[in-house]
Amino acid sequence: MQQNQDLIMIGKKIEERKYEFADAMKQEENEAPENREFRAELFQLFADGLQKGNEATKDEVNAWGEHIGRLAIEQGAQLDNSLKGTMEFRVYLWNALEDITKEEDFSKETIFKVARSVDPLLDHIVYAFSTSFVHSYKASLEKAHQEFLNLSAPVVPLLNGVAVMPIIGSVDEKRAYYMMDTTLNEAMKQQLSYLLIDLSSVTMIDTHVANSIAKIVTSLDLLGVTAILAGIRPEVAHTMVSLGIDFSEIKTYNSLQQALSIHVFGKRE
Repeated sequence: MQQNQDLIMIGKKIEERKYEFADAMKQEENEAPENREFRAELFQLFADGLQKGNEATKDEVNAWGEHIGRLAIEQGAQLDNSLKGTMEFRVYLWNALEDITKEEDFSKETIFKVARSVDPLLDHIVYAFSTSFVHSYKASLEKAHQEFLNLSAPVVPLLNGVAVMPIIGSVDEKRAYYMMDTTLNEAMKQQLSYLLIDLSSVTMIDTHVANSIAKIVTSLDLLGVTAILAGIRPEVAHTMVSLGIDFSEIKTYNSLQQALSIHVFGKRE
């Protein structure tokens, strides 16, 4: 019972001095004010853990770790630097606990009980933070990839019923699916009669890419939209032939300019 009262007393002292401890850990003169608050919140978690028990503090720890993990991603922090910061915090926390226990002359049993509370709590905080950091990092990558997809398959209107879709870079399975979906939706939305597919920035092509283009052309044909391939490089044309994909029924031009001159600026075929 006495040891529990001692833990509560130590927790209260940490709570009373949390801003003092947070200021002592300051490393930069012009640091953001919220950094001091974050450190004070972290000391408060340990104060709560000692006063109420780790189990009763678990939800609070998880919420704090998740919040800081997301914030770290938003601020562009690196996980290794953040984890290094937790190691520095562990050292400072134990120095602070040592000072408090010496001031009050707590027993060895109390100090051991503090250790059995503090170390698992810090490990749990690190776990909550790291998990949130990784999840937020994956979410940011997925968002960036989606934004790339949005920009990588634009269907740009030229005239009423005519648009161009430039294909730039490599085409993987996910991008091929997105291109198909975007092309068909835009063809209906813009009420296209012609879609010029610009391949001038495609330097390499494989069976997957060629088949994806063929499927787009076939699907557009079912919607009554004529697909026109433009800017096919000689090496790409050779690869298409060697892959056995038949583009003989599709209008093809060696440059986008040539295709535009016929189907936009000239008389459409």
